[in-house]
Amino acid sequence: MHAMRRVLPVLVVWLVACDDDDLRRRPPPEPMAMCGDGIIQDGEDCDASATGEATCQTLGFDTGQVVCKACKYDTTLCVKRCGNGVLDLGESCDGTLNVPACTNWGFNACSDSCVVDTRRCLSTSPFETGPELTVDKGGNTVLGDMSPTGPGDVVMVVPAFNRIEIFPWNMTRGFEATGSRKLSFQRTPRQVEVFDANGDGITDLAVCNDDSTTDLIVGGATYSLTEIDAGTPCLSGRFLPTNGVARRTAVFSQPNETLWFSEGGISVRQTAGMRAAAWGPHGVVWATSLHFYFSDGGTAPMPEFADELGTADLDGDGDEDLVLALGAGNMQLFENTGAGFAPRQTFDHVNSGLAHLRVVDFDQDGRDDVFWVEPAAFVVRRNDGAFTFTETRVAITDERPSSVSLGDADGDGDLDVAITWPHGATDRTTTRVWRNRVR
Repeated sequence: MHAMRRVLPVLVVWLVACDDDDLRRRPPPEPMAMCGDGIIQDGEDCDASATGEATCQTLGFDTGQVVCKACKYDTTLCVKRCGNGVLDLGESCDGTLNVPACTNWGFNACSDSCVVDTRRCLSTSPFETGPELTVDKGGNTVLGDMSPTGPGDVVMVVPAFNRIEIFPWNMTRGFEATGSRKLSFQRTPRQVEVFDANGDGITDLAVCNDDSTTDLIVGGATYSLTEIDAGTPCLSGRFLPTNGVARRTAVFSQPNETLWFSEGGISVRQTAGMRAAAWGPHGVVWATSLHFYFSDGGTAPMPEFADELGTADLDGDGDEDLVLALGAGNMQLFENTGAGFAPRQTFDHVNSGLAHLRVVDFDQDGRDDVFWVEPAAFVVRRNDGAFTFTETRVAITDERPSSVSLGDADGDGDLDVAITWPHGATDRTTTRVWRNRVR
């Protein structure tokens, strides 16, 4: 009897607990969400036949039907007319179809909505004068995009202070002396060129020093110097301009030999009798008074005796044509026929003081143009196709420049012009940039 009295209170408590109204009203748990249950859940575009309000049109297509595959939109059956290479109803262009040529400076394009975009075809002067950069005891310059990457930089040798100085581009004030970066390795640099020695996307520097030694400066958060001995000094020559192209090699050209800077050091190539050299579409080309040489070993008879040269595919047939500055105020263009070089165009009455010949695509229309500097002007002959050209002339000071560089100064994707002049009376240099307005 005593044992029964002890058990009874426990049973009563348990019965009361089982009679809790809240527990009896609790709904059963919802089934776990899964792809294929016909209900669009978080993380799903659709589910089975449930596609919500999505249609081919709302997803950026013109016609067709959206289907659901693995709970994601499948637009395989959707059709987008713009971009199919066919001029459909309501389109003014499609891809390159029906895009009118820009007859001034620049190019026309077809937009993503198949409407002709004429914003890059300029009817006014294609170059805009930027601010000047004046540096005490400055030297030769080159345009590059140094670390950290972004808009361009002017890289200048300053021999009087045994350093290289990097001037960054300010979007409103141009290249600024304040905030410059100074690289000093107790050397006296004479010439410098930008390139990407190790292919990491960060610009490095090839340097020829005043004592004819050579250096490689590797770019990054900090800059490191590597002394590289070619066994041959850099003497009375110059770096071949890279013209804004990120090359893995920098080439110093001097009489009878070229020095090739790379990550592994310097190699020397004999170029006996060389009178002119330049980067071409497939590597370095150079010429003697008799022959024209390609860096891959090819050679051809030199059609004319030249002081400067440039090469590019001027007529769009896939091979390298030739531009020669002949002296006495003449420039001649030759077509590569596969069997030799045939004359196609002559620029008569060019100023006999021309220099800094380059062949590059300034207006981004897919055809390489011809650029040079002469007293009081730089000149661009725009390639209109079929060896026809239109001249743009930009007035500059009539002093002889110490360096001319082409590159993307303001980071907008086209080639700008930077020219540096020395002022012997004041021991200063002035660098001025002309911004290409095609972008």
